[in-house]
Amino acid sequence: MALRILAGLLALNRVAVGARYLTQPKAAGSTWIGRRASRRPATQVFVRAQGARDVALGAGALAALTGGTASSSRTWMAAHALADGADLAATLAVKDRLPKRRSTFAATVAGASLAVAAAAAAGLRDD
Repeated sequence: MALRILAGLLALNRVAVGARYLTQPKAAGSTWIGRRASRRPATQVFVRAQGARDVALGAGALAALTGGTASSSRTWMAAHALADGADLAATLAVKDRLPKRRSTFAATVAGASLAVAAAAAAGLRDD
């Protein structure tokens, strides 16, 4: 049950952060890529796209967790793990060119999210 709650909280967080990035792409500057980069229109395209991805992942996971099967919940959590792993790898690949505190925070959040998503993908069962 605790794993299902953690997975649900991860999905809710993903919807909230995704919605913010989708509607306010400059917000990524204060939490991830730096203010200068987040002000560029080209960067905002990708931040908005990531926001849409996160809203979709979170909403799908919430639907599966609240009304679907354990199998569908595990599938959505595996998708979360894939996205979080990609975010972590992308951040680490360029961490020396990102603001240090922000990139450390982003990598930590992505790593923690990856851990929760992977655990849920492997461990969720029908109650």
